[in-house]
Amino acid sequence: VSAPAVSVLMAVRDGVPWVGEAVASVLGQSAGDLELIVIDDGSRDGTPALLAAVADPRLRVERRPPAGLTASLNRALALARAPLLARLDADDLALPERLARQRAFMDAHPEVGLLGAGACEVDETGRKVAVQMPPPDDAALRAALIRRNPFIHSAVMARRALVERAGGYDESVPVAQDYDLWMRLAPLTRLASLPEVLVVRRLLPDRVSATRDDARLRAETRIRWRAVRGGGYPWWCAVFALRPAVALA
Repeated sequence: VSAPAVSVLMAVRDGVPWVGEAVASVLGQSAGDLELIVIDDGSRDGTPALLAAVADPRLRVERRPPAGLTASLNRALALARAPLLARLDADDLALPERLARQRAFMDAHPEVGLLGAGACEVDETGRKVAVQMPPPDDAALRAALIRRNPFIHSAVMARRALVERAGGYDESVPVAQDYDLWMRLAPLTRLASLPEVLVVRRLLPDRVSATRDDARLRAETRIRWRAVRGGGYPWWCAVFALRPAVALA
């Protein structure tokens, strides 16, 4: 069986309210040469049955005991066969042209290894809340990266060889694992982002909590300090590593 052009990585736990729509948004892409790898991270609701009912050979599901998002994404990465990887959270939606638009850009720009896109953010009722649009070019993305995470995880496409070379997701980083990966990818490749909305991102109540926010701030301090210490940014950028620590305090 020939390898698909794009492997879409998804992890889910107890995703009945949303995962069906997320899966359908991937399988309904205008560029259909893809595989969707879903790691069921120990769901105890109807998620396994919902996924089993999808009659599409491009969907590959693996059910595992609960291990967390980072470990689940690494397992999906290990199963991926395509040269290009895309991400989608189980409660988000990919617009129909998303993979076609990103794949065309990656084909035309072999120097780019990490590509983002914009997202329309909605609340749990579907009401539009905001539009997030990352900077489009390499220089602006690098300048932003030491200050914040400019990429939307559900909207990225990356070259699998580079992600594997960077070591995949760091399982010691349970929160902000995407930010950590982008920082390790940045020295290896050029960065870019399409200036258009290609995903719908749901802002659900359990997506942000005080506990997770504390963990995110700790992770950001560690990630930024490692980037400065490793020579990826000048020493004065250490001030950006201190900001999340100050916010945490």
